Amino acid sequence: MATPAQRRRARLQSDESGFTLIELLIAMMIITAVLFGLMAVQTSALVTTAQTRQRTQGTAVANQVMEQMRALPWASLSKGMRSTFASAAGGDPNVSGSRLRPVADPSIDEPLVTSTDQTTDRAPLSGAGGSNKTVEPDPSIPGVVYTSRAYVTRSPQTAAAVLTLTVVTSWRANQSTTQKHVILRSQAFAPTGGCGDSSNQPYLGACQALLSGDAGAIGPTVTVTAAGAGPTGPVTTPTTPIIPGTDATVATLSLGTAGVGVTSQQATAVEATATHAGAQSVTADADVAAVSTGSGRLTNNASNDAGSAGAAPANPADVTGVGSASPLTLSGTGTTLQLVPPTGAAAGLKATTTLSCAAGIPAGQACAAADLTGGGTGSVVLTAGGSPFTVASVAGGGSAKTLGARFSSAAGTAAVGCAVISGAGCLGTSVKRTVGATSVGWGAWTGGAAPSGLASVSSYSDATLVERGPSQKTTAAVTSRSGTVSYWNGTGYSTLAVTRLTSATVVTPTVTVTVGAVTVSATATVTVTPAMAIASNPDPVGCSGQGCSITSDTGSLTLTVTYVVTSGGVPSAFTAAASLGSGRASAGFKAAPSA
Repeated sequence: MATPAQRRRARLQSDESGFTLIELLIAMMIITAVLFGLMAVQTSALVTTAQTRQRTQGTAVANQVMEQMRALPWASLSKGMRSTFASAAGGDPNVSGSRLRPVADPSIDEPLVTSTDQTTDRAPLSGAGGSNKTVEPDPSIPGVVYTSRAYVTRSPQTAAAVLTLTVVTSWRANQSTTQKHVILRSQAFAPTGGCGDSSNQPYLGACQALLSGDAGAIGPTVTVTAAGAGPTGPVTTPTTPIIPGTDATVATLSLGTAGVGVTSQQATAVEATATHAGAQSVTADADVAAVSTGSGRLTNNASNDAGSAGAAPANPADVTGVGSASPLTLSGTGTTLQLVPPTGAAAGLKATTTLSCAAGIPAGQACAAADLTGGGTGSVVLTAGGSPFTVASVAGGGSAKTLGARFSSAAGTAAVGCAVISGAGCLGTSVKRTVGATSVGWGAWTGGAAPSGLASVSSYSDATLVERGPSQKTTAAVTSRSGTVSYWNGTGYSTLAVTRLTSATVVTPTVTVTVGAVTVSATATVTVTPAMAIASNPDPVGCSGQGCSITSDTGSLTLTVTYVVTSGGVPSAFTAAASLGSGRASAGFKAAPSA
């Protein structure tokens, strides 16, 4: 017979009952109440987020209007609003009589600054019709519009010469009758202790003259692009490759550059840069990275600005380097184009505010010098039908020398500029270049034609020097250029002497040769433009306002050759433009503004 405990255990083990209907209903009611609570929290969070976003945008709009006000010239800002500003804006809820009393902040009660002669082109303070109101829709929330009003007042809590600037931005959220507000306040002071015109600028500048200039020696370059191959050839477009079987549409061989820059006002900063020779090819697809070699860049900077963090040192060590680059080869269908940058060119960069950069520049006159000299031969070579054709060649041994100096306490010489200084001193920049023998259009042409190429340039050099200062307000540039062009005339070679003023265009006859099943023809064009200088002297007596400036360029000399390669009866062509580069120098002087 089972004991009472055994009977209770048996009943528990055999009980298969679950939740009753009442228990389920209670559970569902609890879950529903929790879900409704979560929905309320989520809705509140969304509303709060929307309101925060609108207030953030409203603050940004108010900040923008405030910055526009602060950028107004002091002479305009001190006039305040135009006396008819309220009516021009269609009423103003923040104004009571002649006082500013914003609806959103009753604690502000200040007299407004107004004038009858305030112009109507000083938005946001006095815009069209003299209105001080700016309206801007919210770009992310349709239907929300921010209205900003700008005010100038005199607060009794500030000094009499201080103006108080106030921007009140208001908006209404969608389906809301309650207006939201943001109020920004700032102060403006009359500019003192500097030079300038308060009618045209919000603050006064430095009382020193401004002198600046630069000089650049752009070395020879050879730029290769696809060209039309006559009436029987394919149509050329910007996506046509240079040679069939490649995707390169432009290839460039560069023989390096050198340059200097000088800027001087309260402090003087100088910079010297150089870029070594290199080669690059690009495709018509902007997403495909260019293929390049060489073109290493060097820089050197100096400054006498001892009070600014991060300013360059006064006398850094010279920077030097030797260029190196590997050939760049474009392998097509039956033809190959190789760009060979020269190597071994030596770069030297000097930048200093305490020592001399070159003969003629006394120590202590801030200056920079960048030189790029020597190096081997650069060339572009076409291989067609198994035979090489030197498309363009630039012999080594050329040089590029640039110089810039700020003569503040001692004069320079005729060779570097600023031989006479007065007042604020003088700034001079110059460039001198020589280019190795350059030629285009080489090949074993039929009949022994053009045995030394279709065109060449020898003994080329150019130079230019400019200067500006109180004693050099309208001084002309000093520019020189010389060289000899030789070009194939069909039976021999003709020559053209190149001077500073030479302007000429010469086209050579076409030469041809057949190598196996491939026919190659070429023709060249010689283009020479004269040196030029552009001077800007709106005020040649005082050099105020825009100042007095000059830019000089030594002109250009370009040998352009077009090769047509016909293989299997299908022609293709490319053009190589061999530019000898140029020298460029500029200088500017702007007198110190009156105090």
